[in-house]
Amino acid sequence: MTGFFGAGKRFFALFVLFFVLSLRGFASPLVMVSSGVDTLEDLRFIMREAGLSFTSLTPPFSRDEVLLMLENVDEAALSAPAQEARRRIGDALDPRLLYRDGTLGLDAHAKLTLEGRLRSNTDLPWIGDGTAADASMPAAVPAFSLPLSFYFADVLQIYFEPALGVDPFFHENDGRHWTANVPWEAQRFDLNMPFRTFAALGGPWWNFQIGRDKLSFGSGRTGNLAISDTPDYYDFARVSLFSSAFKYSFLAVQLPLDSGGDNFFASGYGPLDDDELKSTTNRYLYLHRLDFRFFKKLSLGLSEGIMVGNSPVELRYLNPLMVFHSFFAWNDYPHWTAKNGYEGDMAGSLFSLDIEWAILPSLALYGQLVMNEFNTSYEQENFPDKLPPNGMGYLGGIEYSRSIGPWSAIFYGEVLYTDPYLYMLSSPFASFISMRRLSDVGSKDSRRFQWIGHPLGRDVLLFALGADLRGGKLRFRGELSAAIHGEHDIHWDWEKSPDAVGQRSPSGKAETRYTALLEAQWQVFSLLRLSASAGGILALDADHELGKQEYGGELTLKAAFIY
Repeated sequence: MTGFFGAGKRFFALFVLFFVLSLRGFASPLVMVSSGVDTLEDLRFIMREAGLSFTSLTPPFSRDEVLLMLENVDEAALSAPAQEARRRIGDALDPRLLYRDGTLGLDAHAKLTLEGRLRSNTDLPWIGDGTAADASMPAAVPAFSLPLSFYFADVLQIYFEPALGVDPFFHENDGRHWTANVPWEAQRFDLNMPFRTFAALGGPWWNFQIGRDKLSFGSGRTGNLAISDTPDYYDFARVSLFSSAFKYSFLAVQLPLDSGGDNFFASGYGPLDDDELKSTTNRYLYLHRLDFRFFKKLSLGLSEGIMVGNSPVELRYLNPLMVFHSFFAWNDYPHWTAKNGYEGDMAGSLFSLDIEWAILPSLALYGQLVMNEFNTSYEQENFPDKLPPNGMGYLGGIEYSRSIGPWSAIFYGEVLYTDPYLYMLSSPFASFISMRRLSDVGSKDSRRFQWIGHPLGRDVLLFALGADLRGGKLRFRGELSAAIHGEHDIHWDWEKSPDAVGQRSPSGKAETRYTALLEAQWQVFSLLRLSASAGGILALDADHELGKQEYGGELTLKAAFIY
């Protein structure tokens, strides 16, 4: 034990030394730019107009990383809307602090948001915010929040955002024609608050973040295949090292899972008996990613990860240079057994490839591939009865941005294909899903399962077209999509058979869902923003029943006051 504590003291001393050497004068605070904020849209428009690819589109970004991306942008050549976007980015990266004394800074904001939603058909899901392709509505915008940021010199930010919001159960499952984000009953209060709270360290070539926040890896508009901001939040530790042409990222996410009950299992599946594992907090996703940029036009990203279903944090997975496949980790943990007789592994792997090409100023192509399992022709010929089903996914998109008078405009088209068994592996614990608790509502299921990857998940073929226009105090966003959903959903129904190996999307009796969404925003003045959105869904062969048709409309009104 003496040697262990001695090594710990030396490690701590080196960390303190590294931290002290990183200190600079308190010129500007370390600000983290998270997934889903308007600053990223401004950055995306500028990079596209300048004809540059991203070295890595993997937020959260630190202030230094955003500034490094903008180094190669010729600001004098930018259009007036792009220059306005650059000004907004500067304001976000260098906020006016409420208090500042030496190396200490403090900032606080009060946010009051009132939101109401109305729909005509309760048999259809709510349309998600921001994209018509969402399969379920994300957690409601908190009615009130108080973001607090503490800064130390230029290298440390501690962020905490207490919030008062409504539990998602009351949006998705209460069968109402209307909903609002104000928790007027005690049981409606979302006890998972806060959704964002973290500590971040950073410098000109590195940053480290630990806590709770949103994550998204890739250029996808409707979502990303490996790591997407589908879940309401992630609890994680992340470190990034970056330059103008290279970035290394390592991510460790804790993902507790309770698989008990029937709602997570298809008919005939589930734990064998009470002795089988049903829940754990020792479930971790470890992932590392390498990003490269060539000639400032072409970017390539490689990700590899492993989901370890029931084990404390292990040092071997924290090795930043190890190839996860070399561990043969599925042999190191007891098998999990399902009622249908299958024995499942407690570890599953993930690989992804991202590419982005800025063909011309304003025009870019991007694509993604993700893989959980791939059977070679040799395996299919020699082990036909022992093969797990393939788990592959593909996403491709084109994005065009330009200035139209005083407006900045981004237009995009996207196609998605996912295999029936993508993200689902031979046990629930090795599958690439997240879970969070909902309010205790008696006999109702108090868990919310979401994909870590694309929000539509597996067994889907999607086509989407969208636009985002912003000018002065106005902004308009819209999307049209057509999604063909097979019979496989987030329920665990994994099987090992030749039929499963050869299965393609969409499976069984597919449901075709056409969705449209249009949103308008008005920044009345600096403290007040009003917005309204209207959308509609047409579902053919709804609920996978041949000939069944469902359709409905939805209206959302929102007022946001930020001080």
